[in-house]
Order: sequence, then C-alpha cells, then structure tokens
Amino acid sequence: MSEFQDLWNKVREVLQKRLVPTTFENTFGEVKKVVSEENGVIYVLTPSNFIKHTINSAYYRNISEILDSISEKKYRLKFVTEDEIKPVEKKQAVEPLQTNNLNLNYTFESFVVGDSNRISYLTALKVADNPGFSFNPLYIFGGVGLGKTHLMHAIGNYIAEKNFDAKILYVQANDFLNDYSKASRINNFAAFDEKYEGIDVLLIDDIQMLTDRTATQQQFFKIFNEMDNHHSQIIITSDRPASKLNGFMDRLTSRFQTGVTVNIDQPDLPQRMNILQKKVTEITSINVDDEILQYIAENFTENVRELEGALNRVLLYSELYNTAPTLQLAKESLDVLIKAKKPQNSSKVNYEDALSIIANMYNISVYDICDKSRNAKHVLPRHITMYILKTRYNLTYKKIGDILNGRDHTTIMNGCNKIETELKTNEELKMAIDSIIKKL
Repeated sequence: MSEFQDLWNKVREVLQKRLVPTTFENTFGEVKKVVSEENGVIYVLTPSNFIKHTINSAYYRNISEILDSISEKKYRLKFVTEDEIKPVEKKQAVEPLQTNNLNLNYTFESFVVGDSNRISYLTALKVADNPGFSFNPLYIFGGVGLGKTHLMHAIGNYIAEKNFDAKILYVQANDFLNDYSKASRINNFAAFDEKYEGIDVLLIDDIQMLTDRTATQQQFFKIFNEMDNHHSQIIITSDRPASKLNGFMDRLTSRFQTGVTVNIDQPDLPQRMNILQKKVTEITSINVDDEILQYIAENFTENVRELEGALNRVLLYSELYNTAPTLQLAKESLDVLIKAKKPQNSSKVNYEDALSIIANMYNISVYDICDKSRNAKHVLPRHITMYILKTRYNLTYKKIGDILNGRDHTTIMNGCNKIETELKTNEELKMAIDSIIKKL
C-alpha cells in the first residue's frame, strides 16, 4: 500500500506547485490518504461529496496526466468518501482499468432526462448497446451547455464498461485541427497516425470548429471513411444541424447525415429543477430548500452548465459565511450573474452568451470566469472575456469590471492589453477568439 500512497503524495506535490495556495488548500488540503488499490485503481479518501465532485469535474484529467508522467505502470485514481470506503474494501468484482480519456462522471445514470433531450438520450442508449451498427454516425446538435458532451461521454463510458479492449478517443474538433496543423507543419504524421488510427469509437466535439479548414476536413473525411468501413462508431456534436454547417465540404456534411441526427433543446423549468436536485445530492450533504433551487431555475434558463455554476456559487457563499443556504443568500450570491444576463438598455445584448460560449470552450463555468480566484486554468478565458466584452460590445472598463464581479477598471484594461499583445504572435489564441466571435 505504501507504494500507492507514495504515488499520490507525488501527485499532490505537483498539484501544489501548479495551483495557487488557497485553491490547493481548499480542494486538496485534506485529500491525503490512499485507502486501497484494486487492479490498477487507486482509491483516495476525500472529506466530502463536494470535494470529491470538485476534483472529478475540474481536476481529474490533469491529475491523470500527472500520474501517468510519474508512474511507469498504468493506474487510475478514484476518489471516495468515508461512506464509500467499506463498500470499496468489500467489493468482490474486479473493476477494469480504463485506458481512454473519457470523463468518468458523464454517464447515462447522471444524465437528467426530460422532454428536451429524451429522444437524444434513448438514441444514445441504442448506439451504446450496438456501436458501429445501430446509427453511424450519431450526430447530436444543440446550444451551449445543454448536455451534448455529457451524452457523448456517457456512450463512451458505457461501451468501455462492456468492452475493456475498445480503443475510445474523445477529442474536441479544435484539438483535432491543432494535431493536424502541427503534423503538417513539421511534415511528420507519425504521432498523428498513432493517435487516430485503429479507433473503435471516435467522439468528436464541436465539429463546427473545422469551418473553412478544407485540408483538415479532408483528413477527417479519410478517417471517417476508414472507420465507417470497419463499422467503428463515430459520434459528433455541433451547435447546429449538419445541413447548416457552412464552410464544410458537401461530401462531408452528406456523410454526417447518413446516420441519425438528434437535437437537445433548452431544459424547461421542471427539468431544470430535476437537474439541480440531482446535482445537490451528488455534491453536498447540506440541505438546500426547493425555494432556493426554484429561484436558480427561474433565473438561469439557458443551459445545464450555468445552472450548475449558479448552484456552486450559492454553496460556496454558504461555506464562506459558515451558514446554511437561504433564499436571501442565494439572491445576494447570484446578483452579479443575474445582472450580467440582462440586456444593455434597448440593444438587447446578452452578455451571458459571451460568458457561456467562452466557459464552454475552456470547460469551466461562468462562475469560474466571474470569480476572483487566481486559478491558472481560469486566467486566460477570463482575459478573453474582458477582451470580447470590450471589442465586441464596446463596453467601458468599469462596466466590464461590474460584470466580472466588481473588478477594478485597471485590471480589465491590463487583461485586454495582454490579449491584444498575444494575438500578434499566438495563432492558436487567434483561432479561439475567431471561433467565439463566429458563435456570437
């Protein structure tokens, strides 16, 4: 057991160097003990469901990369609470070690089904039961933060449980673009081919990112055909139907439509309440009254991500003030986010669109953008938000500061200047901002 404890200690040391002290202490300060190991799965004790959920949702991929870099053997970390220790120790069935890059939290069980997504959910289940044959490709479209990525990962996790040997790859279209651009630039496709050849299930997120990238589209078309010929499953998400993918080769959009297309709409009020109630049970043992959840559900209507961000913000304020969540506390903690959603006078500009798109691109929440944390993961998207609000909406530095949780105007100005400077030499940043503006 000591070797596994040593591995976790080394992971913590790397995390401590990468994270700001307060962030590390708040999240990982009490996450110290390895309680068991089974078949390559190392179980680490966490003090609460909230901490466990925070680690799994925000840090799991980084932690896995650190573990892989310091260990010659392939291990997976699983974070558990005190209540889960005994079931883990008595567990008879051996849990397989997964070698894919899926988000383990995104499962069919954790997906809240309602009128807005029921058809997509049932179709995804059918694909997961018979990958490569039922519906191939599966094309899922819908707005930002509605659960497309969750459903995609759920399919992958379901298949991985049934077939441990399956090679499953999740990749954002923007990363696919970067992989191909790098291989082309150095004229060496060895690493690219190793990554994308022989895949059993390919999950490609936000395909619209490949707009007007003809060479990259041609390469993806080759991979698509090869996988289709071998009955390998392809799952694609987008913010629009395939027929509306302007800047794409006709033969590619035509292939997208040969399988089945499903869409996810905005959740209605009952579904938003169900999402919040399920999320509360997952991340905290604190009692959160339905009137608080109702207030959140009524004010955050666009997508699941902003619902979760609003709930997390209320729970954070409750923790900081060391008091039980109340409706008044919820109103105070969410005031800045609700104001940010309101249109500017008669122009009907919804700043939340920009915040949601940027949060989605960088896999964080709107709360993370507005928060005053100095977590390195949040700094770049926060600076991009400042830049977009300034250049796209022509807001004053003071107004942007008000939207971003009362930041000083000089902080906003410095953030905008950093992005302007970076854009002169950073092609990847330019592509990201161009993509955000296209979505807006």
